Amino acid sequence: MMNRYGKNTVFILTGLLLVSVFLAKSAMADVTINISADIYADPCRVNNDALISVDFGDIQIRKVDGQSYARTVTVPVQCTYYTGAPYVKITGTPLAGAPGNVLATNGTGLSSTNFGVALTQGDSVSGAPLTLGAGSGNGYPVTDGVTVDGTGNGQFTFTAVPFMQGTGLSEGAFSASANMVLVYQ
Repeated sequence: MMNRYGKNTVFILTGLLLVSVFLAKSAMADVTINISADIYADPCRVNNDALISVDFGDIQIRKVDGQSYARTVTVPVQCTYYTGAPYVKITGTPLAGAPGNVLATNGTGLSSTNFGVALTQGDSVSGAPLTLGAGSGNGYPVTDGVTVDGTGNGQFTFTAVPFMQGTGLSEGAFSASANMVLVYQ
C-alpha cells in the first residue's frame, strides 16, 4: 500500500533533509574565544593602614650631612600573599638633582630646592636606597629591612635622614610626604 504522499515525495523530503544537514554543517564556523584576566598579589597592609610619622625635632643647619638626625622606623606589615620576593613602591616628589631616594620638602623660610629627606632600607643610612617611583611596576626589590613569618605577619624597617645638596640652607620648618606600598611577587 502506497502512502498518500507518494514515492517522489519521500525522495524530495530525504533530499531536503540531506541538503539542510549539509547547509548546517557548512554554516558552522570556528569561533575564537578570548579569555583574559589580571592576576595580582594583594599588597601588604603597612602600619595597619595608619599614617607613618617621622619627627626629626630641631635640626642644626651645620649638622645636615646625610648622617646626623637619622630616624629608623619599624612598622608592622600583614601580607595575605607572601611568596616570592618583596617589592616596595614609594610614591612622592623627588628632590630635583638629588639621588633617586630623596624626597622633596615643602618649607617655610628654608630653601626647599636643595633640602630633602633621604630614605633607605633597613636600620642604617648606608642601607640600600628606597628609590622613589614604580620601578618594575610594583616598585623596587627590598634587600634589607623586611621580615615576614609563615603566617604573613612581620615588619618593615626603613631609615629617614635630612639631606642637603650644595650649600645655602636657611632656617625654617619643613615637611615631606610619600605613599608606601609593599607587595610580594
